[in-house]
Amino acid sequence: MMGAWTDAVEAKVRIIHGQISAARALAERGGHDPDAVDGPYLRLLGELYRDEYLFAQLVDNSDLVARFEGPAVDARVPTMSIVASMCSALRKQIQQVAMSVMGLATDERLRWPTALDPHLSGMAPGSLVVGVCIQGDEPDAAERQRTLAGVSDRVFDAVRDAVQGIATVTRHVHDEGISDSIDDDFPDPAVRDTVVVAASKLAPTGRLGISRLSLYGPDATGTAATPLTPGSRKVLNGVVRRPLRVTGKGEFRGTVRAIDLDARRFEIRNVDGIGAIRCIYGRDRDALAKEMLDAEVVVAGEFEAQRDQQPRLIQVSSLEVVEAPRRLSTADASQQARMKAAVAPLIGSIHDESMQAEGSSQRVKAILAEKHARSQDEH
Repeated sequence: MMGAWTDAVEAKVRIIHGQISAARALAERGGHDPDAVDGPYLRLLGELYRDEYLFAQLVDNSDLVARFEGPAVDARVPTMSIVASMCSALRKQIQQVAMSVMGLATDERLRWPTALDPHLSGMAPGSLVVGVCIQGDEPDAAERQRTLAGVSDRVFDAVRDAVQGIATVTRHVHDEGISDSIDDDFPDPAVRDTVVVAASKLAPTGRLGISRLSLYGPDATGTAATPLTPGSRKVLNGVVRRPLRVTGKGEFRGTVRAIDLDARRFEIRNVDGIGAIRCIYGRDRDALAKEMLDAEVVVAGEFEAQRDQQPRLIQVSSLEVVEAPRRLSTADASQQARMKAAVAPLIGSIHDESMQAEGSSQRVKAILAEKHARSQDEH
């Protein structure tokens, strides 16, 4: 089954074939050689199959396709370093989206297979084009944690939708900001914020020789995407700093399970009656955020709810750690110090006895050597 992009190319191909037939018929009626008129059409067909058809298949068979353009990739064979850098950036943001959405979709502890590593679905020459596919769970019970029947399918679908949604964001970006129509594509404010953050990090700075990035998802209609540029990055960064459409205020208690230190975001889970909430904090809590993973916290502030009135995105104005994460506490450290102090004399005793034994052995060897030397002199 073909997708929208492949269908669009096939439609162009049919039009060109029709033009070839009409041109040949016209040439024959005029007494001209029909083979002399179809050259330009055949060259156009070649370009379609060589370039557009390959790209169309890539888009139709990927969850997300990124086309990087700029001086660094103008050559048909870009350097390995630029390819590695762009693929790494794409991989990192897909992983960030996947991990965040998994936390927002369920409170259960789940591991994504193969360390959240998206699979490369293809590359195209010219401007650097990379397509990635999110693979489903593999039937390997030793490598996964599935605690509820069917939950992995639900979480997987949520992750795939969010990854595909990174391309959808670009349709709503304009010079002044992001249009309100983005809510139609992302009714969940937490998911919307997640993909906007990813798009802001993927948008080019222009410093690495990449000036434009076009993102495509499988919901594409076969038309060109709105490219992200350094200007788009500034717009998206502004939205990331002020993402909230306030619908209320509240206080919530939950467990911190995922933190994005760069974007200053974390998710709290096991929130009574809600499940999970995505939290935005300021730079004044940077040091605390590094220590909060797995902590029980109470956050308060203005929030944005989804259409069912469930709070999903909160700008943290106050934060209290009510139960520290289980790490090596001061008491644990003191206990280890006491154990070490108790064991040290024993270790020292063993060491001393070992040294004494070694000394005795050396003295016995010296006595035997002396007796052997006297015996040799007597003979």
